[in-house]
Amino acid sequence: MKNGIFLAACMALVGLVSSNSFAQAQRGNGQPLGLAQNGQQVNPQQNLQPGMVAGQAQAGQGQMMPAPFQVTPQEQKYIDDILQFWEFRSKKVNHYEANFERWEYDSVFGPADTHKTYSKGTIKYEQPDKGLFKVESIQHYTPPKEAGKPATYEFRPSEVLEHWVCDGASIFEFDMAAKQLKIWPLPPEQQGQAITNGPLPFLFGAKKEEIKERFYLRVSPYQGNNQNEYWLEAWPKRPQDAAEYRYIDILIDREEFLPFAISVFDRNYNPNAKPPNMPNYSRTVYQFSDRKTYEEGGLTAGLQAMFKRSFYQPQLPSGWQRVVQQTPGAQQPGQGPANAGRPNQAIPR
Repeated sequence: MKNGIFLAACMALVGLVSSNSFAQAQRGNGQPLGLAQNGQQVNPQQNLQPGMVAGQAQAGQGQMMPAPFQVTPQEQKYIDDILQFWEFRSKKVNHYEANFERWEYDSVFGPADTHKTYSKGTIKYEQPDKGLFKVESIQHYTPPKEAGKPATYEFRPSEVLEHWVCDGASIFEFDMAAKQLKIWPLPPEQQGQAITNGPLPFLFGAKKEEIKERFYLRVSPYQGNNQNEYWLEAWPKRPQDAAEYRYIDILIDREEFLPFAISVFDRNYNPNAKPPNMPNYSRTVYQFSDRKTYEEGGLTAGLQAMFKRSFYQPQLPSGWQRVVQQTPGAQQPGQGPANAGRPNQAIPR
């Protein structure tokens, strides 16, 4: 269940905003633009183990990971301004939903030069602690059947697709293969805040101080000149986070000031590996569209009923079994400012 909770935390609150410039990526199951592509020098460090920085050993349990880069005071001020306004903006969103596209790259078990799977699905969120994540389709990379023919992406009949719901007191996982509705009760101290205190806190009602406490942040080296987007790169400080992923790219839309895409890089991601090691491009890219956001009091009675049906006490499908699982561990809450001003557009260099 650890990976399931991590996936839920990654997705439930990703700020559901679409962007015209990011949407210029190929449609359908094409490789998206904007986030790091295979072969780019995302980090100059070579042949590192997960969470390591050149010339330094990996952090021990209870210690912070070493900083992978340094930022200037000007860049830190720029990042702080983004985080502060981001937190202010996130607090105003009470309900939202969106469709998502997901590209999964796997250098170990998938093709070396493109994504292994392409998925579509839906996510919903209600403050402070209710979420839904549902994959509705997956297409898998299929090698060419004949020489000179292109590879294809195909559906697999009767494939089990991811689906979970959090109602604030429990996490419900729909295990289609076992025909079980698995229920993971949350401990009392985590109820009411389970989603916002997940492994990726900035995706769940972004809190400036909590983000800075858990991540090293910088402006993405691949931030372009688009005045309507902010690109941040977040590296984990905590060993338990570094064990899950290497770093994360977050793309924020200036107009709505919520993320419109993220890329979670595998803990073994290393595109610049030198022989005898092999380059690793494994990562998962998410892009969001058809976003709907509502401030407090902004839902009609009909929409309120729809959200309640999505989140509260999911119905047991016919022929399924309800199974209560062991309670997951708790996380600690963070704090943040009550107001903020929109940051300057200029990117410090």
